[in-house]
Amino acid sequence: MSTSTYDRLVAEHGLSDAQRLVLAAVPDGASVLDVGCAGGHLAAELAARGCTVTGVELDATAARARGIDVVEGSIDDPAVRSALPREVDAIVCADVLEHLPQPEDTLGFLAGLLRPGGRAVISLPNAGHWTMRRAKLRGRIPQEDFGLFDRTHLRWFTRAGARALVEGAGLRVVHEDFAPAPLPLEAHVRLPRGLRTAAVRAWPGLFALQVVLTGISGPSTPDRASR
Repeated sequence: MSTSTYDRLVAEHGLSDAQRLVLAAVPDGASVLDVGCAGGHLAAELAARGCTVTGVELDATAARARGIDVVEGSIDDPAVRSALPREVDAIVCADVLEHLPQPEDTLGFLAGLLRPGGRAVISLPNAGHWTMRRAKLRGRIPQEDFGLFDRTHLRWFTRAGARALVEGAGLRVVHEDFAPAPLPLEAHVRLPRGLRTAAVRAWPGLFALQVVLTGISGPSTPDRASR
């Protein structure tokens, strides 16, 4: 079975804060399109909550082994797009759009697959995070296998840029959340408990590692799931 870097991280450390925020934004029992479903960890969690999930992934082996229905291939492939369900309740793009050459066009297409009032849940790495700002000041951007400095990222989004991306696809942002990360000096100094959460709430553009947005298709009143 093919195993990606992200699948190995989940196996070793469990779901990330951003992944848990994404899951919390999807209603139980929804019909869901999980774009870039990787090994199917999120899809399996949603299926356990009564959701009907269709995944999209370049290599569907691992997700299918978890019982997920997967359309194999690139989301930008016309043949893949034609095979996707329409009028779904929710679309999930968890750490996916930054890997695509034209995320605006891709998200615009995906928004068209939602039923009126359906939701798209998008998580994106925050290019305004303090570690990225520090790297720029030092004049060198690291190249890593995963995370903010993932070498396979093709596009970068700040908090404002993430919101513009979602709104540009014709979606109305009804909720914005943030995944925290270690603060400066936290690896060397013991900081008060809860300071990380307080910092990301006060200055998300600087301290949020990832931005998680929920966008609604068409006129709709936000419900409890969109918080």
